[in-house]
Amino acid sequence: MSDKIVSREKSAIVHIKKFVERAKDLIKEISVDSLLEEGGINPYLVAALGVHTIEGVVELFVYRRVERSLGTSFGKLFENFLREVLGGVEGKKLDPKCRDRSQKEKPWICWWDIVLPDKKIVMAVKSGPADMDADQVRFFAQQARIAEQQGYRPYLLFTYGKQAFNVIENTLKRVGLDMTKYLRVGRQIFAEFLGNSDYYNHIIELLKSASVGIDIFSLMERKIKELTEDLKKKYGDDIDSLLRDLS
Repeated sequence: MSDKIVSREKSAIVHIKKFVERAKDLIKEISVDSLLEEGGINPYLVAALGVHTIEGVVELFVYRRVERSLGTSFGKLFENFLREVLGGVEGKKLDPKCRDRSQKEKPWICWWDIVLPDKKIVMAVKSGPADMDADQVRFFAQQARIAEQQGYRPYLLFTYGKQAFNVIENTLKRVGLDMTKYLRVGRQIFAEFLGNSDYYNHIIELLKSASVGIDIFSLMERKIKELTEDLKKKYGDDIDSLLRDLS
């Protein structure tokens, strides 16, 4: 592995460690009010799933809250990590008009998540292989054709998975884009841009090292116990009263 990539990794991993620290704070901030007053749990879903204990409701709430909050923010964080490792830059940083709110029509480069100017490559980055619908794929195709007119090679990247979902692949075909040219998923990204598909495994180890000794599941279990005790003080074991208070 080149010294340049190792240096980029060190820079990127700092942001990962900060993310893990924020995850700890996010769990600590979850409260009974989050569940009762902020639309934190769907009472219809609880009833339909047959959840019949206060603790079961709290478990569902805490796990969904953490997964949604962390999943969304981690997707953006990993995009930044990937940009750093590949030595790219965000498209909107390449033209000051991208950040000018008075500009109704932004330059074409603004849309792209990662740009490698020296290689004339632009990339749109999505997290998982299901994270686009047909309309989004068609919009990618429009942007890809504009990029090609500017002399750039466009790619659609999915950071994990083995292949994109059928709706994505089928839409690419319908709009006339060859998947083998435009689409890269998981290990294919690192094979294409770093010449090493095994770099995928290296990233997993890097991310594990960034956990900075924080046991997220232990934190969630303690939070579940805390919220369950608080709710039982108010509702006892009467889950029906809890569900009525959720709507």
